Amino acid sequence: MNELAYHLQTLEEALLTTEVRQSTERLRELLTDDFFEIGSSGRVLYQDWDQTTLQIDPIEAVLSEFTMHPLTEGHVLVTYRLVQPKLNRVTRRSSIWVLVDGLWKMRFHQGTVVPSEAT
Repeated sequence: MNELAYHLQTLEEALLTTEVRQSTERLRELLTDDFFEIGSSGRVLYQDWDQTTLQIDPIEAVLSEFTMHPLTEGHVLVTYRLVQPKLNRVTRRSSIWVLVDGLWKMRFHQGTVVPSEAT
């Protein structure tokens, strides 16, 4: 895994922690102003997120199969598998990261539930 892929995986893992998910300051550092997510429910989330009030519930999960797909200079797609043992759920995740003023920030995220017969 190259240095950028390792860095982006570290940022993805940070976004799973209670410390980051409940810190408006850290979320501002990691998410673009126009960030949005298509949740595993299929709903569009956080499309007009308020940076002063957004707090995301923590996730207990294990990230694996992390892959980086460069798109353009300063834009990267990452994909990975996320296992959430307490929910007995596996999801495939994808995020688009953009380089903003020298910092990588997430612009888009999507989670898709993997049916038990496909895991």
